[in-house]
Amino acid sequence: MLACRLRFLPLLLLALALAAAARAEEVEVSSVRFNPARAPNNAPDAWFEAEIVLTVAPPPSAPGRMVNRVRVALSLGWELPAPAGGVRRVEYYRAEAECVALEAGRADVRFYLPPELVKRDQLHGSPKFWTIDLAAGGRALPAARPASSAALNADPSARRAFQVAVAAGAPANDGLLLPQYLTPFAPEYPRATPSFVRREAAGLPRARASP
Repeated sequence: MLACRLRFLPLLLLALALAAAARAEEVEVSSVRFNPARAPNNAPDAWFEAEIVLTVAPPPSAPGRMVNRVRVALSLGWELPAPAGGVRRVEYYRAEAECVALEAGRADVRFYLPPELVKRDQLHGSPKFWTIDLAAGGRALPAARPASSAALNADPSARRAFQVAVAAGAPANDGLLLPQYLTPFAPEYPRATPSFVRREAAGLPRARASP
């Protein structure tokens, strides 16, 4: 019996190694921060900044020990104050950025809402609803708990309902939530900003991960 177990031990170790390698391919959200940010051109009004901190762990076999074509898609749902005699409403925003490749360790991806919206809609603190969807090499990565707001973590159906609401409501606001490279913050954080695929420069459609 012991000899039989020893004979299958190498196969078990190989299976564990392959499982570990599969996990290492995934890029994960480690934290998300929402802050006001002053533009570097000394403009008086603050932008709204969403900073997404990623943990990257390429497998040993990856070329250059990097994860290629990492797409980060952010969706926001802001619950706005009710006007006099009215009711609260939610405004939805979405944007995405595709990193050329990410090395092992930490990577920061940032998105911004312009100061006019911050002032008009009184955007303070953190949005009540938000999700982050990741993809690598065109393959969608599983959504983890740190990749959505507390309001959407309580019930799995809440995230799906939010995605439906974003698909219906965000198109009216497309182009308002911007990746860092399309804002005055493009040259900021040079040591912590990855290179991005600039599809709009070539007139190419936005990348979408396979389901």
